[in-house]
Amino acid sequence: MIINLSGTVTYRDGQYAVVENQGVGYQVFMPPSALTTLAVGNQVKVWVHDNVKEDAHDLYGFLAQGDYRLFLKLIGVSGVGPKSALHILALGPSKDIETYIERADVDWLTRVPGIGKKTAQKIVLELKGKLALGEGGGEDDVVVALVNLGYDRESAREALVSANAGTSVEDKLRHALRILGR
Repeated sequence: MIINLSGTVTYRDGQYAVVENQGVGYQVFMPPSALTTLAVGNQVKVWVHDNVKEDAHDLYGFLAQGDYRLFLKLIGVSGVGPKSALHILALGPSKDIETYIERADVDWLTRVPGIGKKTAQKIVLELKGKLALGEGGGEDDVVVALVNLGYDRESAREALVSANAGTSVEDKLRHALRILGR
């Protein structure tokens, strides 16, 4: 399984880039926002999902790990394939997409070609509450852990802000649980 790929961009168009590594060119499908930042001749490192099917072997690449993680969550939803997930990621930054999913904005998701109302509802149903909005400091891990323990997301975030102690995820979780237990 390929998890990341480094090399020289030798070609790019509106759907994919060719990343050459040790004389081998890999076709990597990417969101338009990532493709526009690539320049032929530049070095690049991409997070890669290796999608193997009976009749194809496709690579889907992402410059940001957050985009890669969201892509994996999206393709984990029944009825959402890699190309549909790329179309969803084309709507904007992954944090914005996660926010729309958390808000259960089905109409916003149906703007994606190939995503109908039922599929959009399924995405919201399966991913709402399971997305870590933003990154850094293990705070998202604490919020996710608290939600998994049955607390609502807003209360979990408030408790985390109030806890404001410790640097490890374990310390933050311990303090947040004390606050929520009052």
